Amino acid sequence: MRPDEELLHGAVDIHVHQAPDIYPRIQDYLDLGRGARQAGIRALCLKCHNFPTVQMAQTAQKELEGIDVFGSLVCNLHVGGVNPIAVETALKYGARQIYLPTVDSANHERLVGFVGQHGKGLMVKGGLSKYTKEAARLHLINNQNEVSRELREILQLVADAGVILNFGHISFAEMKAVLPLARAQGVRRIVVDHPFFSKLSVLEQQTLAEHGVFVNYTAGELLPRWWRVSIADFSGAIRQIGPKRMILSSDCGQIHNPPEPEALRMLCQLLLEEEFTEEDIKRMLHQNPAELLYG
Repeated sequence: MRPDEELLHGAVDIHVHQAPDIYPRIQDYLDLGRGARQAGIRALCLKCHNFPTVQMAQTAQKELEGIDVFGSLVCNLHVGGVNPIAVETALKYGARQIYLPTVDSANHERLVGFVGQHGKGLMVKGGLSKYTKEAARLHLINNQNEVSRELREILQLVADAGVILNFGHISFAEMKAVLPLARAQGVRRIVVDHPFFSKLSVLEQQTLAEHGVFVNYTAGELLPRWWRVSIADFSGAIRQIGPKRMILSSDCGQIHNPPEPEALRMLCQLLLEEEFTEEDIKRMLHQNPAELLYG
């Protein structure tokens, strides 16, 4: 077996998308799980911007032996935004990752130029109503740099459950405001996703890592439609921050991207060509995400 294929054995992908969804997806959650299992992947954490994936994860876990499938919740408008009741319910269903706002964050429009969706390559089927487009976006800090009671409650729920808090698509200023509060309330597992998509500088990424945040580099940032960074700069940033605080995931599921196992295989091969060791890649693709997901 080639090294790129072998590196998939035992991989843990904490960020992958699936159907059913209001966005077009390349696979439903069962086909996704079957393909990942065939490639030797140990675990998946399903993500949907609009609704919790915990029910899909439970069904997949029942139907698919030999792979662990976990669910998550994203605090977007579809579940009431920064809504502790939705988070509490998802956690009772077994969610292992809670995302702060993504496509409905005030920062998302700055990143892609659209609200509520991603633009070319990933638009909501049938578009969005005028009401939805004009709905107030979610911002986590006020003019005094304070966060809401609801967000504090969510942080406590995440801490008590011992699951992952994911920063979603919020701004670096919001991350800096939330991070010390999360730590003070006992949140132990924090992830910042696709930092090149989110336009975080390497220095900002490094600052977060130095404060205990895991930085999740995704295959999607290197793939054609949403290309955000060269493999040379991607690799250089990993070396600067260090594999101990890094995660690799796919962030795939879009029709214009390859299926999840192939995206991870490509990512592994690119990093091998950049002279990362198999041990370094396993640290980022196996060990670190497993410690976050399994606790």
